[in-house]
Amino acid sequence: MVKNLILADLKKAIESLRYPKTDIVCNSSKNPQFGDYSTNLALQLAKLKLPSGKQSPKDFANKILSKFGTPDYLDKAEVAGEGFINFFIKIESLVKDLQEVLEKGEDFGKSNFGKGKKIRVEYVSANPTGPLHMGNARGGPLGDVIANVLESLGYEVLREYIHNDVGEQVKALGATIKAKIGDKVGKDFQYQGEYVNELANKIRAEGESDEEVGKMAVDLLYEEIMTDVGAMGIKFDLIVKESELRKDAPQAIEQLQEAGVVKEKGGALWLAPNDEFLKDRETVIRKSDGGFTYFTADIVYHKQKFESGAEVIVDVFGANHHGHVPRLQAAVSALGFDPDKLKFVLYQYVRIKRGTEVIKMSKRAGNYITAREVLDEVGVDAFRFYLLRFAPQTHMDFDLELLKEQSSHNPVYYVQYAHARMNNILVKTKKEPDEVDYSLLADPTEIGLIKHLLTFPDLVAELANNLQVHQLTEYAITLADLFHRFYEYCPVLAAETEPLQRGRISLVQAAKITLANTLNLLGVSAPERM
Repeated sequence: MVKNLILADLKKAIESLRYPKTDIVCNSSKNPQFGDYSTNLALQLAKLKLPSGKQSPKDFANKILSKFGTPDYLDKAEVAGEGFINFFIKIESLVKDLQEVLEKGEDFGKSNFGKGKKIRVEYVSANPTGPLHMGNARGGPLGDVIANVLESLGYEVLREYIHNDVGEQVKALGATIKAKIGDKVGKDFQYQGEYVNELANKIRAEGESDEEVGKMAVDLLYEEIMTDVGAMGIKFDLIVKESELRKDAPQAIEQLQEAGVVKEKGGALWLAPNDEFLKDRETVIRKSDGGFTYFTADIVYHKQKFESGAEVIVDVFGANHHGHVPRLQAAVSALGFDPDKLKFVLYQYVRIKRGTEVIKMSKRAGNYITAREVLDEVGVDAFRFYLLRFAPQTHMDFDLELLKEQSSHNPVYYVQYAHARMNNILVKTKKEPDEVDYSLLADPTEIGLIKHLLTFPDLVAELANNLQVHQLTEYAITLADLFHRFYEYCPVLAAETEPLQRGRISLVQAAKITLANTLNLLGVSAPERM
């Protein structure tokens, strides 16, 4: 691809200038006024201490361009901003890159960048005392697609879930169920909803403690939650129980005591490091009755993650875990691990609507809408795509009526319809084009679509760093927009000449490959007929 030619010529330029070796990053530009590709190489060099003395990024950029020359693929290159170098590629050179999309097929967008590196991704980890609700469910597609993206770049990814099978909330659920069995349930009990009756009918325990009954209940709910996430297209490689983690809590606490970050107060033990994460704040890790907190189990869990050799640890949490982030950072730092390897994605909760009506509760769950209710109504494709439609840190409305529409207003239908239309065109052509003259693809709608397709590998690589995988839905919608515009202005089957038809068929093939690869990362189907 042209990008590889740019990277090779940049390498030659800095070698001829005898600049030190450095990682050269060249990405597709999001704004056409900044060219087709851009590099921050000059800014990186300006940070280094060189024998030639301090120079501005613009100085470096101009010297690099003086050695870069005028390769035949380049229309022009210019220095912009603080020292970025922007490359404007000749159209005939750019369109030739379609051939690589066609050759790579399902592998277009993939790389071995992360080969040999381990990453652990924890997500969903739902409240164990009730059915899976839409708040926790939003983290499902997020974590799953993060894992998909990382795997596509060669990382060894472990998808994991923590089952909080012990604690005060488990006891409270057990007390509610025991009272329900004895027909004593009233408004004073914590858990409401039809599912509590279902659990009481299944358990019918006599003589067991609140904790034992609660444990039986959350184990039943866990099986239900796993069924629901399976229906969402999610599987986990590792399930960890909090009850097992607590067994290793004494050892972790001992390490924290040796690190001098624990103090005793009121008969309890507190994590109290005076560091950037928890300065002037403290949190309990062992209660005055000798029991451990949920946070203590999470310390043990993250200790195990780091000891497993993971290069990066990703936690996908609800926004209500915001205060949990600095506590975990402080704990792993005190245990001697690098807190910068700990990445967090915090997502806001979801409001369920039916048109303009806000739906707040269901009979089964009592005071919230379950993920299964929504999943059964709109289907897995709409469920996943729409939960990924917006940045995780923003609140979102999930409109059930919109997602059942078969119209361009429904973004899932709109994107899938584009893929089906691409397939329909290719079915009608009946043969693979050969001897394609890509230079014939010169219409602005053709060029716009081609440029968008070629940004896909850079987008995937960028998502591995920022984890903002909702950008894949925006990419897919834009691809569908550009394709429908191309389809309107550039006839394929009725092209003016056979060579032009062959070029356009190749463009449709490349668009279909790229859209299918995008949907595959999202865990959404790419239908060939609709």
